[in-house]
Amino acid sequence: MTYLVERLAELRRHIDHLHEIAPRVTSARDLELDLSLHNDVLFSLLTICQLVIDLCGDLSARRGDRFEDYTEAVRNLAKDGRFPSPLVDELARLPGFRNVLVRDYVELDMARVVEAMQNLQPVEAFLRIVHEIVTDAQ
Repeated sequence: MTYLVERLAELRRHIDHLHEIAPRVTSARDLELDLSLHNDVLFSLLTICQLVIDLCGDLSARRGDRFEDYTEAVRNLAKDGRFPSPLVDELARLPGFRNVLVRDYVELDMARVVEAMQNLQPVEAFLRIVHEIVTDAQ
């Protein structure tokens, strides 16, 4: 379970960091004017997306579930009754958002970034559930 534990700790760190710097991000303009803040927020959001994807892939593999892409790895959470369907639906958007962060960074809509930063509740719920899974397995 070390893989899961390490990634959960890193996920918690980036969520906490975004909460910490949130008062500095009141609008998309804040990210457009401050390159350091812009990079800080984008990197933490990208890391959060990738960590959720990695954790979902690992959980899928542990259950023997196959997946062809990142979204399917996340959607496999629905096979575990501990993950409510609305939560899985929210989390299934993360692989697409990750791709936007990686590929469309020049044309990225900073309002979407601010919205994502303000909507971390699904990721926090995911973290709590996976933490319970890890704790129960130990």
